[in-house]
Amino acid sequence: MDRFAIFVAAWASVGVMTFLYVVTGFAKDLIVKRNDRIRTRVLKIMEVVLFGTHNEAGDVFHEVLDLPTGPLLDVVQGLAVDLDGQANERLRTLVRSTGLEKHIIKKASSKRWRVRVQAAQLHHLITHPDFDRTELLTDDSPLVRARAAEAMAATEAAQHTTMMLSLLSDPSPAVRLSAQHSLLQAGPLAVPGLLQHLDSDQHPMVMSALGVAAHLPDLRLVDPVVGLARSQNDEIRALAANVLGNGTGTMAVGLLEQMLQDPEAEVRVNAIEALARLGVMTAVTQIGRCLADRNFNVRRAAGQALDDLRPAGHLALRRHLEDSDQFARDMARQVLDSAATRAGLAITTPAHDPLDGLEELDPYAKIGYWL
Repeated sequence: MDRFAIFVAAWASVGVMTFLYVVTGFAKDLIVKRNDRIRTRVLKIMEVVLFGTHNEAGDVFHEVLDLPTGPLLDVVQGLAVDLDGQANERLRTLVRSTGLEKHIIKKASSKRWRVRVQAAQLHHLITHPDFDRTELLTDDSPLVRARAAEAMAATEAAQHTTMMLSLLSDPSPAVRLSAQHSLLQAGPLAVPGLLQHLDSDQHPMVMSALGVAAHLPDLRLVDPVVGLARSQNDEIRALAANVLGNGTGTMAVGLLEQMLQDPEAEVRVNAIEALARLGVMTAVTQIGRCLADRNFNVRRAAGQALDDLRPAGHLALRRHLEDSDQFARDMARQVLDSAATRAGLAITTPAHDPLDGLEELDPYAKIGYWL
């Protein structure tokens, strides 16, 4: 009897579990279908609100107020990444008018980092004057910091230049990359903040500012960068030389040519590359002398620069094939051979073989000589 009871109980348990599994799966399918219908409806309404005419957007705006907050916030999060211009301004207005702004601010102070990540992706839509977005930029989670830096609008990144530059030395590579991207997106708006930090006496901040300035060709940066090119710090001089090659150094060609004699190899490399990017043909001769540099990186940079500055650079390389310095000859031949290979041409003339021509007299002359 006991065995029969156990058998019945076991099958009853299996039946109950199967029933619960079926019911739970059915309920989940209903929820997924319902959420899909809601999301489709939200997307259709948002399409009109963001991209329709003002009259069309006004006609359907009351429907936005009736939408559930959760699906609406998810759709806004997906759209906010790719919107700009008028559509982005409309989205900001919608977030403020529907009360989503309060939900985002609340999420920004959540104890759960996953929730704070969502707030970090949407914080650029918040226009409330009391909202402090620096809390997201200094969050304990590197993912939150990265998302917050990435979502910064151009004007906001320019207003928080100090904070963004400090993130360039963040331990997380994702945070550093996001901060640099936001500053570059700010473009000329970030230059006034960069100018202040280029005059700083803190080397880490100066180097971070130079790293961003290298990608911002702006004439306002020339004077402070020229001053930093004469710094006693090797790293700062190297970064300054790199910045002068982004197009702002056309008025500092003479300084770049002087930096070819810098005692630090990295500075010489960056000066060579800067002159090549600027297309300074008059520097071909001085760059050619660097083919005899004792540092291999400098010689390689000089060879590549002369290859880029062709045809004058190639003429200089051919002259250095007869250079008295072996380093210069080897690098010149290597660069010319590489260029000829890319062009599908014969390589430079090889060294003369004293036995060439003997085969015309005796086909086995060479073999016999070496045997």
